[in-house]
Amino acid sequence: MEDLQTLIVGIEYKIRRLIDEKHKLGQSIESLINEKNELNKIVLEQSKEINSLKEQVKTLKLGETIKNSLDTTDVKLKINNLVRKIDRCVGIIVETEKAKSSNK
Repeated sequence: MEDLQTLIVGIEYKIRRLIDEKHKLGQSIESLINEKNELNKIVLEQSKEINSLKEQVKTLKLGETIKNSLDTTDVKLKINNLVRKIDRCVGIIVETEKAKSSNK
């Protein structure tokens, strides 16, 4: 009978240890999830900053081209190219808005 009691006490001890371990792992998971969310926020912010810097580089390159350009036709071609791109974007936006309004 005492052997049975010893086995029960041993099993209870192991169960308590497993419960404690489960609790610790749960806290660890929660901590890792929070850390992952923070890192995702940082990645998003840095991506936005990278995109902003890329746009600044494009603007600076265009400005430098215009500044250094001795040939005004080259500058006019670049400006016309930019205007065409803007017109295409506006056209796409207008088409999208028309499609949205026709689906309603």
